[in-house]
Amino acid sequence: MKKRHAHPGSRVKSSPTVTSDGKARFGDNKPTLTQQGIDVDAFIYKNHALIERLRKGTR
Repeated sequence: MKKRHAHPGSRVKSSPTVTSDGKARFGDNKPTLTQQGIDVDAFIYKNHALIERLRKGTR
């Protein structure tokens, strides 16, 4: 019987690419919320109901 174990390095790691202007961008090339000057904690607090509704839609 085969033993099942973790394969190190097999996980895909998403790391932002840092452009020459010093802004880190992910694969879709859009600036992050913080870079747009949006307070992430306040954004989540204000839009909590919307976020939960969107998350439930994917399940």
